[in-house]
Amino acid sequence: MNPNQIIAVLVGCFIAWRLYTRMRRNIGRQALRPTAMVVRIVILSLLTIVLAAFSLFNPRLLIGLGSGLVLGLPLAWWGLATTKLETTPEGKFYTPNVYLGVGLTVLLAARVLYRVLVVMPNMHNAGNAGTQPPLMQSPLSLFAFGLLAGYYIAYYIGVMIRSRSTTA
Repeated sequence: MNPNQIIAVLVGCFIAWRLYTRMRRNIGRQALRPTAMVVRIVILSLLTIVLAAFSLFNPRLLIGLGSGLVLGLPLAWWGLATTKLETTPEGKFYTPNVYLGVGLTVLLAARVLYRVLVVMPNMHNAGNAGTQPPLMQSPLSLFAFGLLAGYYIAYYIGVMIRSRSTTA
């Protein structure tokens, strides 16, 4: 194996591990922790701003990212409509829509894995030099990220608002 293949395999393993932990977190009833939600909102917002800044001079990238963000909003609305909030003696809890969270996570992970494991190793072949953009400089990759970021930013904000107005 050459160093590029080793790096691709390591990145693929890391993504698979993060995907597994993310899916475990999205399944079942979860304690409502507004501070953790705010931290996630800030991190996703900062990543989105950084990606947008790097995409300023390429309209296709901005359209991909912006389209994903915009389409994430109705998905968040649907996710909120199917989220169950409850207050118990142990505290406040919410049960998210498993299919939305897992589906969006799998979509982004599949796109990144495809880019890392299939496209990037082929970029070093003589015939493909310069034909493929780097990892996060593909409109489709930014669309997938924007979809996930738009969904979770709006969803967490919605859960926090609904939890303040819901007593049971």
